Amino acid sequence: MNLLPALENGLFALGQVLRFPVMVLLWVCVAAAVFMAGSCLVDYVARIRERRGFDVTGWLKSGAVLDAPDARRRALPSLLRTLIADVEVARQEHRIDAGGLEHLVLESEERLRHSLNAARVLVKVGPSLGLLGTLIPMGSSLASLATGNLEAMAGQMVVAFTTTIVGLATGTLAYVVAAARQSWVNETIREQRFIAEHIAQELRTLEIR
Repeated sequence: MNLLPALENGLFALGQVLRFPVMVLLWVCVAAAVFMAGSCLVDYVARIRERRGFDVTGWLKSGAVLDAPDARRRALPSLLRTLIADVEVARQEHRIDAGGLEHLVLESEERLRHSLNAARVLVKVGPSLGLLGTLIPMGSSLASLATGNLEAMAGQMVVAFTTTIVGLATGTLAYVVAAARQSWVNETIREQRFIAEHIAQELRTLEIR
């Protein structure tokens, strides 16, 4: 028994078995990319609304961060308000000393960066699945060509090129979403660190008193 043809036929059969899950996952990628784009658009509109006229430097100059009145805090974007609220809770529970403030800021930054993971994964997974969806039907297409079935070959080639287009489109859309969110995350992290420095200074002043 010749082992090589058996191995080759087995790999071909395995490739055809993978065809169904690859197509299903491509549809999942399409749905995920559309959802991410819609969510990004909603967040963009909300971000413009809550940041209209906001300047973190001017806000900090208008008074202290700790124990700031609610009316003044409402001028902050939601993520910055959340950070200050967490600091106030940690302060009341006496967890703000010995690196507690830095720990809170790092936790907030980690959550922000974690929100980018899905888009970054889709940037790589979408085109990879598109490539798999291209190569698998091409095997069937070449087999159809060998038997002279040109109609079946043409159908398989259409599927192959379509999956490439879909995979690249989902990856491109995910990249745009990731790039937009990355700029928002960088801006928020910069502002959070700026506010945290002012909070640390206020805490040192309270300790001296």
